[in-house]
Amino acid sequence: MKYLGEFFALITALGWALSSLFFEHASKRTDSVSVNVIRLVFGIVFLGSFTLINRGIFLPTDSTVYNWKWLGLSGFVGLFLGDLFLYEAYTLIGARICMLFMTMTPLIVGIFGYLFLGETLTLLQILAMIITCSGVLLVVIKPKNKTDEKKFSTKGILFICIATIFEATGIVLTKMGSMGYDPSSSTQIRMICALGVFILFLTYKKLWNRVFKATKDKKGILLIMGGTITATAGITFLVAALNLGHAGIISTISSTSPILIIPISYFIFKEKVKLKEIIGACISVLGIVLFFL
Repeated sequence: MKYLGEFFALITALGWALSSLFFEHASKRTDSVSVNVIRLVFGIVFLGSFTLINRGIFLPTDSTVYNWKWLGLSGFVGLFLGDLFLYEAYTLIGARICMLFMTMTPLIVGIFGYLFLGETLTLLQILAMIITCSGVLLVVIKPKNKTDEKKFSTKGILFICIATIFEATGIVLTKMGSMGYDPSSSTQIRMICALGVFILFLTYKKLWNRVFKATKDKKGILLIMGGTITATAGITFLVAALNLGHAGIISTISSTSPILIIPISYFIFKEKVKLKEIIGACISVLGIVLFFL
């Protein structure tokens, strides 16, 4: 299939859209760090079960030192450091501004792919990336609410910039470490390494009581499990997509999850959809279509 990588990227976006809804509700019941750690444990087990059926191994024992080096670094940078700075930025400047910055990840990935992977972008592809990101931005940007203004924080802006760079770097490192290797096992390596760092972090910060408390919340666990399944599927398809397509293009398509949340929220959660969200979705789809020309 000619555009299999791009198709996998769309599945990634859908998986992330669904998982964000699960994790949003789970985080309201507990803290974000606990949700992150528990979902990594679930993700490793789910992926291990899948690879056991598909490849006959539960853990990535057939991987090379090269795979562990780059994918482990990717997990540390993208799944640990990126999330730490992202969640801290949420508390300083709010999720709206954070999402605004995070939509710039594909552009950074395109630049990194050019600098470190030798990938080239045509003028049409660059235009498509800009159009797609513009559609996403139109959706996530909201009018300023005078009753709920966020105090400008230089530290918060710095943190979200760092988080965005870590996210982009993690994607490039994933492509480097997963070439020619199984996507599910590649994702599992990333999660194992990220979990290992989180264990050290929780021990150092003495935060284990939060995690143990979160495991006693049955509804919260079900939400985390649902989010883990959809997020793990999204990450796995992303790795597969990166093996088949251009890192910048794949990252751009996979970043359309804020657009895909619109129909999910409308049909499942019966939320109202604004005109600008529909326009933003159309602009984003136009950008994706340009990739196929």
